Amino acid sequence: MLKIEKAKDAEIEISQQILDELMRTLEVLESSTDLEGTAIVSKQGIRIASSEATEVEWDIYSASPATLISLGEKISQGLKQGELKDVVIKGTSGYTIILVGDADNDFMLFTRCKKGYKLGYYFHKIRKAFREMESVLKQIHTKNVNY
Repeated sequence: MLKIEKAKDAEIEISQQILDELMRTLEVLESSTDLEGTAIVSKQGIRIASSEATEVEWDIYSASPATLISLGEKISQGLKQGELKDVVIKGTSGYTIILVGDADNDFMLFTRCKKGYKLGYYFHKIRKAFREMESVLKQIHTKNVNY
């Protein structure tokens, strides 16, 4: 097992085979759309896999979405709107889309795009890719560590 990243008191263990499968799915998603910067992130803020080849600010891909999802879940539950499914952030130059897994799924898919008129198409492709990754994501183990 490879130890990918640690966050606070948690550690993710993932095999190279699982990582390769996730990376292939992300590459297929991006090659079939205008999406970019696609990543799988744990709800604790640990980036699992990313299509970004260059080093980008890890907080943007990990801790920030995790914080946003946590807040979104509290708002959605507090307003009795049910389980949070996704978050869309509209900026002047494009959109950031965060798709949240079900309650038993500890991961989210994070991506961005520039074309708002294709959001429905993007959501279809993102949800389909995320469903395909669910069985693989369930094989990833998070464990608590004490140092």
